[in-house]
Amino acid sequence: MLLSELSQRESLVEVLQTSFNMEEQCYYNETIAFFYNKSGKYLATEWNTVSKLVMGLGITVCIFIMLANLLVMVAIYINRRFHFPIYYLMANLAAADFFAGLAYFYLMFNTGPNTRRLTVSTWLLRQGLIDTSLTASVANLLAIAIERHITVFRMQLHTRMSNRRVVVVIMIIWTMSIIMGAIPSVGWNCICAIETCSSMAPLYSNSYLVFWAIFNLVTFVVMVVLYAHIFMYVRQRTMRMSRHSSGQRRNRDTMMSLLKTVVIVLGAFIVCWTPGLVLLLLDVFCNDCNVLAYEKFLLLLAEFNSAMNPIIYSYRDKEMSVTFKQILCCQRQENVNGTAEGSDRSASSFNHTVLSSPHNNDHSVV
Repeated sequence: MLLSELSQRESLVEVLQTSFNMEEQCYYNETIAFFYNKSGKYLATEWNTVSKLVMGLGITVCIFIMLANLLVMVAIYINRRFHFPIYYLMANLAAADFFAGLAYFYLMFNTGPNTRRLTVSTWLLRQGLIDTSLTASVANLLAIAIERHITVFRMQLHTRMSNRRVVVVIMIIWTMSIIMGAIPSVGWNCICAIETCSSMAPLYSNSYLVFWAIFNLVTFVVMVVLYAHIFMYVRQRTMRMSRHSSGQRRNRDTMMSLLKTVVIVLGAFIVCWTPGLVLLLLDVFCNDCNVLAYEKFLLLLAEFNSAMNPIIYSYRDKEMSVTFKQILCCQRQENVNGTAEGSDRSASSFNHTVLSSPHNNDHSVV
């Protein structure tokens, strides 16, 4: 009887261990095709017309992103009039977008049929680079929105933030972005829980995609609130100033310039980011939605935001435009730092507020 009971207990333990191992089974040594088959995502074996078109467009966008953002960084570096916190944040935004171009460039050569050659680690690296770069871009947009909110409400053109604090902010942005990009690689994935894999990202857990999408959407909402608050404040102050000054026309122009910039910023973000974020949520919560049919095009659309940022935040600045032209024409640095005939601002304009004087409204960057 004793031997029989011991045998039954051993059998029960083996069954429990087997069941536990099945539930906790990990697939680190499996091929990428294994995960794509499990998630139901098609993995191409050869290049078709659509894939070639997407790849060609993607590479073109990447080259433009890297060149445009490199131009922004060089302009801010060589022109001492841009050595202020807002421009340092803009340079960091350009660096994030430049990194996004590199990450997407790497993706273009490891997508389509080339995806089959990737290992689990290299696939996670490919996606992690994209997540890091895009998170850094969004975080920089938020930092710029906060900086503008502070300066406008303090009636300043530039914050009095020290260079050390700016460096700390930049370090926080990149630390957070790297962590966000590395989270799936260090464990928040579906390699050990195959039933939770996403259709769009076959090695990513559905829970992580929901977290990432909501995180970005919340950031978007915060930016909308900040810029809406800025606009309401500027409009109210402009109306009060119009009653007591003869510069009503200039004040109205200042308000409209601010409004146009806000509309461009929010419009670009909404158009480029919201469809992709919504698609991630549909992938998790809508089983009948054919999200894979739109995946590549919406990924390209999101990447376009990195190409638009230099235009939105830099090219509306007339002096930045002059600096761009001088760089592209290989003019000497003295001409860049000197007073340009085509610029309607002087160095002293940095000490004035964008709102307190009706004659100083051309150099606002929102």
